[in-house]
This record gives sequence, C-alpha cells and structure tokens, in this order.
Amino acid sequence: MRRSGPALALGVALLSLLAARPATAGSVVLLRSGELEAYNAAADGFRRAHNGPIVDLLLTATAPGDLEHAIAREHPDCVVAVGLRAALFARDHLPRVPIVYCAVQNPEEHNLASAWITGVRTEVSPEAELAALRRAVPDAKRVGLFFGRVAETRVLERARAAAAQSGIELVEARITDLGDLAHTARDLAPRVDALWMPADPVLATPEAFRFLLELSLRMRRPLFVFSDALVRAGAYAGLEPDFEHAGALAEQAVLRIRAGERAGDIPVAREKEARLVINQSTARAMGRDVPQDLGGRVEVVP
Repeated sequence: MRRSGPALALGVALLSLLAARPATAGSVVLLRSGELEAYNAAADGFRRAHNGPIVDLLLTATAPGDLEHAIAREHPDCVVAVGLRAALFARDHLPRVPIVYCAVQNPEEHNLASAWITGVRTEVSPEAELAALRRAVPDAKRVGLFFGRVAETRVLERARAAAAQSGIELVEARITDLGDLAHTARDLAPRVDALWMPADPVLATPEAFRFLLELSLRMRRPLFVFSDALVRAGAYAGLEPDFEHAGALAEQAVLRIRAGERAGDIPVAREKEARLVINQSTARAMGRDVPQDLGGRVEVVP
C-alpha cells in the first residue's frame, strides 16, 4: 500500500535524523613513544580530559608487527600518538586511521601532514627561551648559543633578532658534528656569561648534554636547556612546554574527529604555555642566588 504524503515525509525525516546522529563512540588508542616524563605528562593530560575508553600502549614494549595488529583489532576512532617515534609509527603502519600527535616538535620536518593526521605542536619559541634565560640569569650580557641543524631554519634568525632587541650579545657556535663540540665549547665558555643548549637534533644527545653540563659546572657558566629532566639532571635552568596541557589540547582534536571532521582538516594546535625550571643545587654550586622576582610559571627544584 502506498504511503500518504505526510507519512512518507515523516519517514524521510526520521531516516535523516538517524543518519545525522553520530555513532556510539569507540575506543581511543593512546600510544606513547617511551617512558619519558614529558610523554607521561602529555598522556596524563589527555586521560584527564578524555571521557571514554582508552587503550594504553607503549611503543617500546611490543614488536612493531604485533603492535600494529593489536591496534587494528581495536578499530579505534583515532590514535593519539605521544612523541615523535609514536607519531611516525602511526603514520607508517596505520593507514586510514585518524592520528592526533602530541609532544612533537617541528612536525613539518618529519612529514607529519596528511588527510589523516593532525596534532599539537610543543616546541618553545626562541624568543620565549631567551626571555626565560634572561629571567633566570639576569646578569648575563653575552650568551653562547650552540646550534646544529637549527641553522637550517628560521629559528636562528629569530634568536638573533630577539637577542638584539633585548640587548644581549649572542655568541654563536655551530656544531656540525659532536666531534667538534669539545673544542668549540671550551673556546666559547670563557667568553660568555651563560650557555644556551636548544632542542637541536645534533645537540639533543646524552653525550652532548653531559659534556656541556660538566663544562658549565667547572666554568661556573649557567647552562640553559629545553627540558625539565635536564634541569633535574644538573643544568642550571630550562624552559619546558606544558605537556600536560598539550595532552588536553589533543582531546579537542579527538572530539572533532568523532564529530565527523577529517583529521587533516583540523588545524594543528600549538601549546603556548611553558614553565621555567631552575635547579637550586646547581645555583649554589656556582655561587649564585636564584632570582626572587621571576614572574610567570616557575618551579625551583632542590
């Protein structure tokens, strides 16, 4: 029997409503690159912000093939990849699965852009780093900047401009190979008031940090770094992004993906909050007092 006009219209409207209603939310895979404090903080921030089931996985705990199959079995709504290695794994092994990366610096250098990828950038600008260095070491007039691959980007130009604007003389030391570090750093240290070690791929190694830390303590030149963990390991001070808040920002992208947006259409977010960390024990060892009126977000560790 043919439906009447009003009945047919009601049926079409009901079908349209059902089609527009989002499907029941599934799980989200939270994949960490490792057990670094920054990764754990970002993961904690995401967990607190997320309302729904989470499958926690650690990249280093499972063979790549087994991990790929484990994620595929979950049929997740998306994968939140914390750290560069997790982001690259998800990109290379999980085609057509929406990916939200977090705690990744300079994602454009690693081809983290596609229709299936968005994320949260967590690098700190050189302007913010230099401003924090001035707060932590207010008497510094000449700052030795070590850099490697960073010279290939606009970061070095911005550091130069920020130094010129703030009245600091930047003494540059380009390190193309770690074998050059010892000679270059020993030559530079006596000529500056502080040492600046940015998050540069050439320099961000345990060997480079250990050498610069020993030189910093011996020469009593404050070493400014890019990580809370390095400050706790003995560096004088550093500026670290708020990784926990970055994790909460990743949840906003997850919500948009679940609402039907394509990951690649969601603009990459940028974590703008950062925390200045100062090592009080290192300050004492150098015969320095931690400045009292630092302002902003500051943590002084024993």
